Amino acid sequence: MSHILIVLAVVAFLFRKPLGRLLARQFPNRAKRQQVLGTIIAAFLLVIAIRLLALFW
Repeated sequence: MSHILIVLAVVAFLFRKPLGRLLARQFPNRAKRQQVLGTIIAAFLLVIAIRLLALFW
């Protein structure tokens, strides 16, 4: 499962320009777009933190 998250993070980094354009089209408001990106990043960090916690439990 963590391998999938790493691959998704790498793909998102490599295709950040097209993804940014897609998000810009979807959310023209800059503040709303940053809020959506922040939510996505927080979700990734939460999943990674939970997996690390479960690993060391």
